[in-house]
Amino acid sequence: MIFFWTFRHSASYLFFCLLGEGFVKSGHRVLISSREPHNSKHVSWKEEVGESVGITSFHEAARLGEIIIIALPWSCLKDVLETIDPAYLRNKTIIDVSNAVHFDNGPRLLLQDTSAGVIVQKLLPESNVVKTLNTISDKIMIHPNFKEGSPIMFMCGNDNSSKDQVRALLKDIGWTTVVDLGDIRQSLLQESIMLACVISEINLQSPGSAFALLRH
Repeated sequence: MIFFWTFRHSASYLFFCLLGEGFVKSGHRVLISSREPHNSKHVSWKEEVGESVGITSFHEAARLGEIIIIALPWSCLKDVLETIDPAYLRNKTIIDVSNAVHFDNGPRLLLQDTSAGVIVQKLLPESNVVKTLNTISDKIMIHPNFKEGSPIMFMCGNDNSSKDQVRALLKDIGWTTVVDLGDIRQSLLQESIMLACVISEINLQSPGSAFALLRH
């Protein structure tokens, strides 16, 4: 199975290193896309991880990818998606990990009456967008281990088959508790949970945290 996600800024480098390596170790083939696929930094990482990973252009990754992970800064997400032939993404599962957040004068959501997940689904009307992995930092996306217990991961989307695919992927990388919140409109709730987590991390001076669901 082939996956890819796109990125433009160096801040996303750690993201694709950690998540990509996690999927490879779980037995998946990973295809990364970049505007600079032959960048020496990417080539070095590929040599470290092995033959199960490839790096290519946005268009080629969109064409070949079976499940697509979009990991783009919100400021350029729309522009990148509009450069890709929508036929390449038709009927495919699209995992959206984006957050539209503003950090001036304290972190807050940029979108008031909609959400990043809803907008991505509107940009890709013939694709099946599933929102997940947006509530935590890249450092704990793979096999999250906390001494207090297991964190929870949320997801939402309109297509149940795509959500089943994503649930299996999340379990492959160590998420034992995955909760389906409903259709893609619930991505607003997930993005709010992300913001609550960020503010909690700042107040408690505890980066790399995650929420858990306590049950009797």
